[in-house]
Amino acid sequence: AMQSVAFRFLSEDELVPENLCKSISDFMAYAHISVNEISRKYLANERRHNYTTPKSFLEQIQLYQMLLKKKGTELQQKMERLENGLTKLQNTASQVDDLKAKLAAQEVELKQKNEDADKLIKIVGAETEKVAKEKAIADAEELKVAKINLDVTEKQKSCEEDLAKAEP
Repeated sequence: AMQSVAFRFLSEDELVPENLCKSISDFMAYAHISVNEISRKYLANERRHNYTTPKSFLEQIQLYQMLLKKKGTELQQKMERLENGLTKLQNTASQVDDLKAKLAAQEVELKQKNEDADKLIKIVGAETEKVAKEKAIADAEELKVAKINLDVTEKQKSCEEDLAKAEP
């Protein structure tokens, strides 16, 4: 009788698969009968009563259905969370691939700019050497001009002295 009651309640629940209804209802009846037998032993040994009623059997069925629904909901939420996580991982992977492609393009551009900068540094270095040589030549010429200027100044003084002596 308990098996048929449990089977009827479980078959109405859409969460319980049809192929499992019979075995679940058999186990529920077995568990209720086992509790009754243990309760009789408990009364004989301890002289204390533990009552099981048809209502407690129905509560057992309701508890099973409630736990099944709760666990099903939790499982569904975990599945959705997992799917969302996988979607985010796929999106992140595609973004990483895009960034890698951009990085590769920028590396090529950077390499070209570094080569251009190296060429420019060589040109500037060569120009600096030229300017340094020309500056050295100009400094040498400046010294010569200063010496000549000094000589000219001395001759001018000497000529002015001679002119001053020669003039009355």
